Amino acid sequence: MKRIFLEDVTSKEIKISGQDARHLAYSLRAKRGDKITAVDGSGNCAVIELIDFDKETIKAKRLGDLRKVVGDRKIILADCLPKQNRFETIIEKTTELGVDKIQPLISERTIARPGGVREKNKIERWRKIAKEASEQCARDTIPEISDIRKLDDWLKEISPLDSDWLFLFCWELEKETTVREVLSRYDKENIIVLIGPEGGFSEREVSAIKSVGGVSASLGERILKTDTAAISVLAMINYERM
Repeated sequence: MKRIFLEDVTSKEIKISGQDARHLAYSLRAKRGDKITAVDGSGNCAVIELIDFDKETIKAKRLGDLRKVVGDRKIILADCLPKQNRFETIIEKTTELGVDKIQPLISERTIARPGGVREKNKIERWRKIAKEASEQCARDTIPEISDIRKLDDWLKEISPLDSDWLFLFCWELEKETTVREVLSRYDKENIIVLIGPEGGFSEREVSAIKSVGGVSASLGERILKTDTAAISVLAMINYERM
């Protein structure tokens, strides 16, 4: 069954307009009489039937009862911005792998530093990508895409770290402890994953990360690109915790 995210999935009669209507009509090739799964991004879900079309508006009626999907495990991905458009790949693939929140960061060695209108446009595009990826993989929620933060400021925001959370950061100079070993040692459902920039973290940053509870982990002998690292860690978490 086709799936779409809407703000309103609780009313008996639902009006779909703008980009959502165009997505249904042109991308999903929906037509009158089709039954669609509609979710609101917060876990509420309903089955709706499309009953009327015009150029910009689709009218639908709710058929099924709502359900609330609440996951026990939360995963936050904090990722220092990579060059080019690799962050879009990170959002798309980690959304499929179940991330709940993505925090874009700027560290000392981060090259990509969007600002002003460019930053606003990028965040809007990232949130659109997260929504589309959530629809494609049949999620009931959309990952939250936060505003861009400096690494130091973000570390202050999460400190002191709640005892229910594991804070794991991937570090190329960690030679002994693997991601699997960290996950096994810390039996916690909620996980923060921190990925560095192309040039890695500075010594000062590593010290600051560890001071707020960060646990370093190795991704193996090879140096992975930041997008590969993010996808790999989320896949490892899924494998170990399923």
